[in-house]
Amino acid sequence: MWDNFIRTFFSGSLEEPLERQVRDNEVCPDVIEKTNESRYESDIEALKQKFGDSFSTGLSIEIDLKEILKICPRERRRSDSYTGLIGFLQKKYGIILKVVSQKSKSSNYGF
Repeated sequence: MWDNFIRTFFSGSLEEPLERQVRDNEVCPDVIEKTNESRYESDIEALKQKFGDSFSTGLSIEIDLKEILKICPRERRRSDSYTGLIGFLQKKYGIILKVVSQKSKSSNYGF
């Protein structure tokens, strides 16, 4: 019953036509993903140079926006442009980074 309905609805069988199937001898392009680690690699190196040996798990850093813009520059000069870096440092290294701006000293974007 359903088989007839599907054939009527799709005007054919359930299988894809041969020209749409991927053949074994076809070459598909490789997909290159940019991992989070490579995205923040330069930022992490700059922070390691700034904080030296103390850059380890359990570290908590509270830094002004002006200072982190010198260390890790961004096109968008706002504290929320560091949320990705903050989350990555928390997950990967267990480091809490709080970026504080003069406009909003009470609000920070640390986790």
